[in-house]
Amino acid sequence: MQNWARKIHRQSAVASGHFGRSIFTRLDRGFDTFFGEGLSPLRHLGSLCFLFFWMVAVSGIYLYAALDTSATGAYQSIDDLSRNQWYLGGLLRSIHRYAADGFVLTMVIHLIREWTLGHFHGFRRFSWLTGVPLLVFGFASGIGGFWLNWDQLGQFSAQATAEWLDALPIFASPLTRNFLNAEAVSDRLFSLFVFIHLGLPLLLLFGTWFHIQRISLANVFPPRSLTVGTLATLLVLAVVQPVMSHLPADLSRVPSALAIDWFLLFIHPLMYVTSSNFIWGILSGCYFSCFYFLFCLVRKQCPSPRLIQTTVMVVGVALMIAPTLPSPWCRTPTVAWRASWHR
Repeated sequence: MQNWARKIHRQSAVASGHFGRSIFTRLDRGFDTFFGEGLSPLRHLGSLCFLFFWMVAVSGIYLYAALDTSATGAYQSIDDLSRNQWYLGGLLRSIHRYAADGFVLTMVIHLIREWTLGHFHGFRRFSWLTGVPLLVFGFASGIGGFWLNWDQLGQFSAQATAEWLDALPIFASPLTRNFLNAEAVSDRLFSLFVFIHLGLPLLLLFGTWFHIQRISLANVFPPRSLTVGTLATLLVLAVVQPVMSHLPADLSRVPSALAIDWFLLFIHPLMYVTSSNFIWGILSGCYFSCFYFLFCLVRKQCPSPRLIQTTVMVVGVALMIAPTLPSPWCRTPTVAWRASWHR
């Protein structure tokens, strides 16, 4: 059994290594030609994540200072920044959003690159184990930022998230009850939004500190030219396409159109196209795959082939029937929301 496991490990490692290296080698050559040697963003994905994080943090400090954290004043305080103080507050708000998009994009590409190149075992095992969980903190804090604005997009995201979490049979009452009417949205609920959007990034920063502990001479910032180019690109985006609020949230109406941020909020339309259970199955499968092969490498043994085949078959059947399974709580907003988003 151990000989079979070692053979499978060796063959899969060689195959995945050759496949990943062939793809990223070609991409690196193309990016090196365009950006110049040593300045390819693909070679500095980790440091770019740090750069985007600090851009989000610095711009977020100013935005939080101007934010009215009450349920009735949050929308107006943020909207005033974009309309009456576009030269500073509006600019920082746009940079805040685009830097958050850049952070999650580089984080995902960084994960894929390290996975395909086989950088998840040996001395890199610690970085892999501490890096994969950071995906949850990054996406959760990013999605929570839309709730603080409390426009129609924030309303859509908050209700969709509550409905998605209600698929788990762990709550005494459905979370969607917090959004039945305007009276249900209280300042106490906004305090929770603030904790999610500000508390999770602190945990994310603490986790990244652990993430680079086993890396000698870790570069936490990209080269100066790449840094300046990244800042200039976000500044141009903020000027050409400034981030503006939708109409104020109104729980008595369903918005007719929403400009979805597909980098952060893609999970909501995907949930309404499929189901909450399907999304939970996909995310669980992805996280399982991130840790499963690493566990096999550490233990130097794998389950029997029959057990693997059975597990794959059961998971596949579960994902096929998941969209037809009802959630523990009524999913009433689904039909209305399906027609409310575009782009």
